[in-house]
Amino acid sequence: MIRHTLLFRFAEEVPAGTRQAILAELETFPERYPAMRHWSMGENLSSRDQTYSHGMSVEFPDEQELLAYLNSESHEQFVREKWRPVIAAQAIVAYEFAERPEADAGREGRVTKHPRGPYGMEYARIEVPDMQATIDFLQYHVGLQLEQHTDEYAYLRADIEHHAIELISAPERTDGWTTAVGFSVESEEVLEEIKRRAIAAGREILPLQERQQALCDNGFALEDPEGLIVELFTEFQEYAEPPSIEIRPLDLVHPFLATTKYEEMLDFYIQVLGFIPSDHIVGSATFLRCEDRYHHSLAIQKNDEHYVAHLCFAMKSLDHVMRMRARALYKGAPIASDIVNHSASTSIAFYLHDKKFGPRFELCDSHRVFTPEEHETHRARKMPADPRNIDVWRPASDDWGRF
Repeated sequence: MIRHTLLFRFAEEVPAGTRQAILAELETFPERYPAMRHWSMGENLSSRDQTYSHGMSVEFPDEQELLAYLNSESHEQFVREKWRPVIAAQAIVAYEFAERPEADAGREGRVTKHPRGPYGMEYARIEVPDMQATIDFLQYHVGLQLEQHTDEYAYLRADIEHHAIELISAPERTDGWTTAVGFSVESEEVLEEIKRRAIAAGREILPLQERQQALCDNGFALEDPEGLIVELFTEFQEYAEPPSIEIRPLDLVHPFLATTKYEEMLDFYIQVLGFIPSDHIVGSATFLRCEDRYHHSLAIQKNDEHYVAHLCFAMKSLDHVMRMRARALYKGAPIASDIVNHSASTSIAFYLHDKKFGPRFELCDSHRVFTPEEHETHRARKMPADPRNIDVWRPASDDWGRF
């Protein structure tokens, strides 16, 4: 076994909120890096030496697993973008030791009790009548970076993941139409678990789109009850670094699906795929989460027709949300719904929509992420269809009917 110990001290000028955010992210590491064992962290209580304010300790099965963690792109990105700018001093020690099973009795750590589902949303595939106009819109008004473009298709990315939007040229269409969504799965074991549930439920296992097969290690596809293709896969390809664009999304968070088959859709996404209910708007909508612990990685709304209503992108900050809103206002891009303070997910967002380009595009800040403990224990709330449960800034709305 390898014990890895980190001692550190924040720079004096770092505000308390930033310190808490860093500590909270460190707490997520055991869930993000499965090889970790016996993780712990706390403030320095020593009365003899206050060189460092905090310490963190974790164990790995061997040196190879430790190096895999230290050299992973997600860890390198965290150190580069969040850790180094706020840490004044640190010390790291790693050493090998012999494990004593009798001393570790009762210290197995967290155990996931719910059926495992997808990790998180990676992309949407959209057929559009005007490829170049859609690319221009997504680059300027959403902040995506174009990576590949042919007459047939285009890939645009938000962060290091290979792409967040795949466009398919469909000049015969009048409006854009979302045909598929893709979700990563954290391991081959979970992928196989989902496949077993799908087969048991009588669902047909479909192959991934041919291009997508080359962008991941393994996977398959399913049709949901409305015919939307859901692609599930492991090891989605990533770029070494994020795009150089400053004002851009950090992540594609969720799709919002309108459906005429509300109960069937809930059964499919919860019982078959393994999504977990976070909250319900009674008789109207359900918010479902993945293993990435966003409040919702999927939302399903009862409706008179089926379509992908919107795709949500998380921006770097509220300032960047407002800068994109300013672009839309000054350039005359259609804002379908202006600034909303979402009650359940705590995010602040606005929505752009031009039917030629497909669904609404939501740009948000501060979408709620559950802690590992909340992810295991949260009870989905049943909330009435009231404006306060959609937007905390609309408590006395007199035009609720239009929603």
